Amino acid sequence: MSDVKKAVEELDGWELDGERIRKNFKFNHYLDGLDFVKKVGVYAEGAQHHPGISIAYTTVKISWITFSKKALTEKDITAAKACDNLYKLF
Repeated sequence: MSDVKKAVEELDGWELDGERIRKNFKFNHYLDGLDFVKKVGVYAEGAQHHPGISIAYTTVKISWITFSKKALTEKDITAAKACDNLYKLF
């Protein structure tokens, strides 16, 4: 197992899904989930690293993979940690 995949085990609530990592973030209100997605989007633009995002009412699903490598990289681990930090704002 690579060091990057081992690092996933240290992330809170993130799961390995093939070569990507994913996590569901739950909110009390729909608009809070939208605000969270906007904050993730601003982070992603700044990092030039963009996630998969889906919204189902009060649940936001985020997934990360480095598309150029078709694999999980340290960029994805860093991005997952950034999402966790942004979620703490809610």
